[in-house]
Amino acid sequence: MKAKLTFLILFLTCGIMQSQEINCAAVQADFAKLVELQNFKEAGVKLNLLLNKCASSDENLYLLGAKVIQNKIDLATNDDKEKAAKEMIALYDKHDSNFPNNTSNNLINKAMLYYDYSLATEEETYLAFDKAFKKDKFQFTNPLALFTYFKMFNEDYRNKNDRSLDQMLNKYSQVLSVIEKNKTLSSDKEIEFDNVKIAVNSIVKNNLTVEDINEYAERNVNKNKSNVEWLDATVDLMMEKCADKPVFGTIAGYLHALKPSSKSAFALGSFHLKNNDREKAVQYLKLAAELAPEKAEKARIYAINASVSFGFDKKSAKESILLAVQNDEKNGEHFIFLSNLYASSADECGKSQIEKKAIYQLATQAAQKAAEIQPSLIETSKSLIESYKKNALTDKEKEQIKKSGNKVTIDCWINETVQL
Repeated sequence: MKAKLTFLILFLTCGIMQSQEINCAAVQADFAKLVELQNFKEAGVKLNLLLNKCASSDENLYLLGAKVIQNKIDLATNDDKEKAAKEMIALYDKHDSNFPNNTSNNLINKAMLYYDYSLATEEETYLAFDKAFKKDKFQFTNPLALFTYFKMFNEDYRNKNDRSLDQMLNKYSQVLSVIEKNKTLSSDKEIEFDNVKIAVNSIVKNNLTVEDINEYAERNVNKNKSNVEWLDATVDLMMEKCADKPVFGTIAGYLHALKPSSKSAFALGSFHLKNNDREKAVQYLKLAAELAPEKAEKARIYAINASVSFGFDKKSAKESILLAVQNDEKNGEHFIFLSNLYASSADECGKSQIEKKAIYQLATQAAQKAAEIQPSLIETSKSLIESYKKNALTDKEKEQIKKSGNKVTIDCWINETVQL
């Protein structure tokens, strides 16, 4: 009798256990369909069942589950958002437990929930970010998360005495390397990453003196002369305040040798310009413009190069400003520059009074062009044209020009024909 009773209990227990088993694949398919239809309420019921019974069956469960819980966070009242955020953290933890090699950046996502909903202390939140950064800094594909981490790192640095300036600036160089790499991988986030870079630079540079930056660079340059990441970030750090320092030229040179780019060439151009070697500055600025990937950046650098060349090589200045025009046809400032360039050379290039006045005619035409393509420059254009009127050709001079085919040829660096 006892044996029969034991058998009956085992039979019933097995029956109950079997009745509790579910078809994970089928339920997962139903769940995915509900998420696709944005039926998040029913999907939430299925999610709980799958997490209890099928936690390791399909990683897609967690990716879809995050959408379900995010919807709950979005719709929750302020009082309930914290509870929903904690559900998301539990989902991240379970995901990492069952699929430890996943690439969903759950450490960062969890740290952001800590930060956004004050679910942990500042120290715990910072350590969560730091753990993620140390594991793989390039997993910071969320620009806001990267900025939040660096801001907290800087606050930790400023509030404690156990970190050195070198540690803080080394972290800065690492963060900049993440920005440069990840914005190329996510073109839709390029502007966001650029804004993070501006913010990070502001945090660092506003708290450092020229002496701090220069001494840091001098202390670390020899051990980092083959470290592209460090060289690149230190160029950024020094460009604004320390471009005249010898160590900046050294660092820019190392960077250009290892990874020649518009940035490294521009840095060398800036260094030589700050040290009054304009000819070398022009060489590197021209190279920087040629290497620049975007037309707008090419135009900006060509315009800078034209300004540098203005005082000692007007032919080069003209070539550079015309290249700027080619790369940015809607920028009237380039023609304002060209107008001034012509006007400044009337005495230098005009062999006769008529030639001098013809050069002012070129200056007038350039000023008019500036106003045509950029109406905001109309007043500037009018002012320049008014200043040229005293050098306008007289009727008698125009009659004389007509006898020579109604044109005046200017040699010198201008090398143009003025057609009347």
